[in-house]
Amino acid sequence: MIRKTKLHPIETAIFIAVILLLSIGTYSRNRLWNDEINLFTDCVKKSPNKARPYVNLGIAYLNAGTYDKSAETFQKAIQIDPKFGEAYYNLGLTYQKTGDINKAIAMEKKSVEVDPTLYMAYYSLGMIYFENARYEESEEAFQRFLKIYPYIPQVHGFLAIVYAAQKKFDKAVAEFEWEIRINPYDALVHLNLGKIYWYEFQNRQKAIYHLKAALMLDPFLPNRGEIRRLVRQLEGLP
Repeated sequence: MIRKTKLHPIETAIFIAVILLLSIGTYSRNRLWNDEINLFTDCVKKSPNKARPYVNLGIAYLNAGTYDKSAETFQKAIQIDPKFGEAYYNLGLTYQKTGDINKAIAMEKKSVEVDPTLYMAYYSLGMIYFENARYEESEEAFQRFLKIYPYIPQVHGFLAIVYAAQKKFDKAVAEFEWEIRINPYDALVHLNLGKIYWYEFQNRQKAIYHLKAALMLDPFLPNRGEIRRLVRQLEGLP
């Protein structure tokens, strides 16, 4: 008989965090960033009274990890045009990178205040709240984002983790299933579904299906041996 063990939300969050690591390339872009900085520095010199070149330069500094300069440049853009939502939005991203969470949240909220169509700010707010375990606020932000962009990969997965952290496992499953419809080849989402279906709902058939899918899709799946043993147990094999 298989012993039931509760799925801890943090365990699931670790798997989702890995999704980002697997989807981001590890190649160097230093040369490209330097080219962008040089390009937009020249644009600022040619148009010193326009906010857009400062925002573009600030993004280049942000991508290069030069956060003090990116913050300074976005602030300059805001001085030129206090109604430029993208400047507040990117300044919020900069503060998020430096760990100034309160300022990051304030800037993202300000960005949609001055530009209600800047829906990416809701995604950023959702991530900031998510990373700081403010799950109810993260849930609200992700939901607002998904109303406009329901097919953006991985956002349903993050919302699923937010639900799981609040022990709303039925809603977590619904969001993971939606994520699978968007990207049926996401091994880690299948893994999360398999674990929740078994540990929370004792649904042997669906657990086996998703765990096997995860194993098939990713030969380098974390804890692969443990997952294979669980599948064999669920199938009643020695």
